[in-house]
Amino acid sequence: MRFQESDTQRYIKLLQAAGVAQAAGEPLDVGVLAEALGISVPVVRMDLDQLAAFGLVSLGDEFDPAPVLLNAGRQYLARGGRVSYWELRFLARTIDDLLARDALLHAGTIVVDEFRDQLLSGKGAQFAATELVPPAFASAVDERLTLDLYAASVALMARLSADQPAGCVAEEILAVAVMEEARVWLKMREADGEITPDEARAAAEELTGVFELFQDDDVLEMFDMKEPADAALAGHDPINRQLGVADQRIQSWFDPFGWTAPTGHLAEPQDGGEGGGRRRREEEEEEEEED
Repeated sequence: MRFQESDTQRYIKLLQAAGVAQAAGEPLDVGVLAEALGISVPVVRMDLDQLAAFGLVSLGDEFDPAPVLLNAGRQYLARGGRVSYWELRFLARTIDDLLARDALLHAGTIVVDEFRDQLLSGKGAQFAATELVPPAFASAVDERLTLDLYAASVALMARLSADQPAGCVAEEILAVAVMEEARVWLKMREADGEITPDEARAAAEELTGVFELFQDDDVLEMFDMKEPADAALAGHDPINRQLGVADQRIQSWFDPFGWTAPTGHLAEPQDGGEGGGRRRREEEEEEEEED
């Protein structure tokens, strides 16, 4: 999806004006911009708000009225506005690099599509165990967990599309897989000569902005664990408790974080506190049926 040429040209001129105002340490004069562009003041304000929502410019406030042309905005200008809507929209408040946004978009599609193909071919559990979950938990991956992980992969990309954080530990785990796939995508583009090594390196560094959206990178510790029991030990660590590190035991992977509705692949712990979730509830229901 591309913008109309008239919109693109307005955006370019407004971003250029923002860069000039930033250099001068002055606020944007909306009236002057409206007259220069031959449009109304309300349209200029709407365009500026749109550019800010796309993460291309940071508009001034009462404390610092000068705008800031962000890195993504400079990339937009360098490409003459030849940028798709989703490169602008996806993770606009989180990732200040258009190449990184594009890489994460493609990576999410690749991870979800490949996961689905592996499920349909009967190899979903093997794929999840070897390619997605932390190595220490690979042996615990079964068909039920695999299906929940697939649901989590779809949910994660929907949340990222809305600039929202992961909703559970499982989604954070899958975010790591998406970020790794994004790095591969950037290396492929570099190898094909589509982007420079410096551009690829800068975009790869910007990928970690996803953890800023999540407000932590605790999930990375799981990839250093040696066995599932390490997650339980980590949960008893007083420092982790003080920092509010989420329960990383496998039975709690689908417990929703406080900002997430307990729906779909998520379910609140039965005891209202530690661990459990949908997986434990289903296991208990099966045990009742057997009795």
